Amino acid sequence: MPRVLHSNDPRIPENVELIKINDRQISDMLDYCFYNDDSKYRKFLILAKGKKKIVDIRPNENIHLVFDEPRYRKCENDCDYCFIKGLPGGLRKELYFQDDDYRLSFLFGNFISLTNLKNSDIKRIRQLRLSPLYISVHSTNPELRIKLYKNEKAGLIMEQLKKLVDANIQIHCQIVVIPGLTDGMNVENTINDLAQLFPMVCSVGVVPVGRTKFLRRIPVLNRKLCRRIVKKIMQVHRSFRKRFKKGFVYLADEFFIKSGLPIPGKAYYDDFCQYENGIGMVRQLIDEVDSLKHKNKISGKFLFITGRLAYPYINYLREKLINKKVDIDILEIRNRFFGDTVTVSGLLVGRDIHNAIRGLEKKYDRIILPPNCVNDNGKFLDDCVFNNRYFVAPYSIKELVLCLQ
Repeated sequence: MPRVLHSNDPRIPENVELIKINDRQISDMLDYCFYNDDSKYRKFLILAKGKKKIVDIRPNENIHLVFDEPRYRKCENDCDYCFIKGLPGGLRKELYFQDDDYRLSFLFGNFISLTNLKNSDIKRIRQLRLSPLYISVHSTNPELRIKLYKNEKAGLIMEQLKKLVDANIQIHCQIVVIPGLTDGMNVENTINDLAQLFPMVCSVGVVPVGRTKFLRRIPVLNRKLCRRIVKKIMQVHRSFRKRFKKGFVYLADEFFIKSGLPIPGKAYYDDFCQYENGIGMVRQLIDEVDSLKHKNKISGKFLFITGRLAYPYINYLREKLINKKVDIDILEIRNRFFGDTVTVSGLLVGRDIHNAIRGLEKKYDRIILPPNCVNDNGKFLDDCVFNNRYFVAPYSIKELVLCLQ
């Protein structure tokens, strides 16, 4: 039962538990949102100081409740390639929680393994219509998947996916490529297995494994392997486009960049359904840069911070912005914290940036940070905060232009 922290109705005080709405048991915020139909008459059964109380809610009566954070499910797997397992101490507290909860998958697009999913969960997912869900598949081969997750339940993946499909739940899948383990025929076979569940399995993202200096046993994807993967998956993508009228399988931006191959055009990504998985971010950046507006209003001296992977595209942005009134420098930050194999800007930490800029003699009007390296509170992964109005992390090119005016 969820605990009410705040309410706009004096009949529902703070720190009470919401048991039922009409005859429906309420276990969390999702139940509340689904069963609280404000167009109808409702009975709220609450528990306050050990006593049950019914609160009658009239149709169209505006009720707003704020609940305590639910207890989310932890991951039961023991993957060698788990990024969270390899984190050192001293980072943001929330980074250490290994979630594997279908509710977070529905709400925020978190990828889950399904190894802790029960039949009762599938029934609830169907009942609440929690669609789409995001699933880390990696392999549909039962033996290999059990080996990857070190969990016997991992071998049930196709059976579980079929149950979700039968429940009319849309699914976006992920395959993490680990050299010598999940590459080669595994990728192709897994994609073909998942294609059998199209259109409810509506996309497959192929992404590279992340290797840090804290996960040294994980092999690195080299340029040759990336080129081979790009060549094969692009062939598969084109065949699905003819068959399904959409690409179905999409490669992470990192594969194209490491291969030295051009980023595909906008049409390749269809509806950008795996954008948060690092698939299509660079294409969107390029397109936004090409459609820049109001750049004539910009003036001043600016420093753009970036990682190695995004450097060419930030430089492309710089070339579009510079003029007699605009002076822009780019500083490529080496990731000393996670190691040189980590080149994405989203994993830059505050201390690496601080150490790189503290010796700079040139003064800037603004220092522009990558938007994905800080959270909503402006904190980096290592819990650093730059309390300085000169540091900004715009979320779009449009917002960037405003920051530079």
